[in-house]
Amino acid sequence: MEEWRFIDFGLVDIRDMMAMDEAILKSDEGNTFFFWTPKKSIILGFFQKAEVELNLSQCKDYTITRRISGGGIAFSDERCRQVNYGVVGTIDNALFPMDIIGSYKQICGVLIDTLIHYKLNAAFRPINDVVVDNKKISGNAQTRWEGKLLQNGTLLLDFDIEEMLRISNIPKEKFMDKKIASVREGLTWLDRELGEQRDMEEIKNVMKKKFEERFSIRLKSGSLSGKEIKLTETLLPKYYSDEWVYR
Repeated sequence: MEEWRFIDFGLVDIRDMMAMDEAILKSDEGNTFFFWTPKKSIILGFFQKAEVELNLSQCKDYTITRRISGGGIAFSDERCRQVNYGVVGTIDNALFPMDIIGSYKQICGVLIDTLIHYKLNAAFRPINDVVVDNKKISGNAQTRWEGKLLQNGTLLLDFDIEEMLRISNIPKEKFMDKKIASVREGLTWLDRELGEQRDMEEIKNVMKKKFEERFSIRLKSGSLSGKEIKLTETLLPKYYSDEWVYR
């Protein structure tokens, strides 16, 4: 059975993580599946503008950076109740299809299999969401480089909607209550769906098992290579720079 590298980076500064993300994509270390837990932070999608998406005066205690993949904001509050994952692999039309939606569907299938394990009605919603009873529980983003893909995503275990809306650009404050109600109808998280808080390590272990089953591989714990560490160090100034974040 083919072995893939597995890394759990634990609690990490998202600027460091985004640099490692890019280093893994641009290295030659083979297919990799990894987890991390972000500290209080905001990650902008590659094409987003910070001043358009965020009420920057309310974001002063957040670490902000930008990723190399598209999509929307990845917001992490003080609860640290999110499972963040990454997949880097070679596009070969079998495991990772050339078709964008097809590749999203394949990788998001791991999240769906995990949620079904918990007896939830999970499904894929194109282009890149996973939903439970049509409520978003996971957002995902992807980029490609020299025949490889990088996909990141988040499985929400808990979420502070009010805080997310506080830091976002909302046209008028008086619409806050309506906005919260609207977001609540379209967004959910695992603790809410299960009616209890489950251990994050337990959920990650289920995801690992479902990943192995879906891709018919075995995950072997590893770490960054020397080449990846050097590339990460080279990339770090970019992810810490205002030029990258607020461009």
